Amino acid sequence: MIALSKSRKSLLGTLLIALPVICSAFTLVVANADFKGEWNFNEAKSKLGEGRFRMAAQSLKVAQDASSITIDRTSTSPQGQSFTSTDKLTFDGKEAESTAFGNSKKKATASWSSDGSALTIHATISGERNGQAFEIKTTEVWKLADDGKTLSIDYTSESQRGTVNQTFVYDKK
Repeated sequence: MIALSKSRKSLLGTLLIALPVICSAFTLVVANADFKGEWNFNEAKSKLGEGRFRMAAQSLKVAQDASSITIDRTSTSPQGQSFTSTDKLTFDGKEAESTAFGNSKKKATASWSSDGSALTIHATISGERNGQAFEIKTTEVWKLADDGKTLSIDYTSESQRGTVNQTFVYDKK
């Protein structure tokens, strides 16, 4: 048996307590998925369901750092007009405001799964259409697959018209 001095025992005890804390903090910092890049919608792999409200953007441009994500969504209207909406969300739980379609307002938050592999975005879109107020609550769960070459977004929206569940798949450019 090795005899340790009192100061070495104290140092060893401190290291044994601190090491798991340091390792878990390091894991949280490096484990978050990286969604940066440009993404093209893959309709063939997506699950859009029935109905006329297909909310998938044709392309995404994503910038991300340790504290935030910026998502530019480019869509095409049925009339062939292209438009882009931008969301800048922080990972600290603070609500971000932006403009959604038309003059509607969007409030959203983003949070990571405990293992950092999925990003969940909760949003509430509110506005007025044809003199009627509306509110849509959405949840998006973002995950990477195929070594980061595929982005899958499980999308749920709830409104006065009911609940819609879709999965949007994007291929990295």
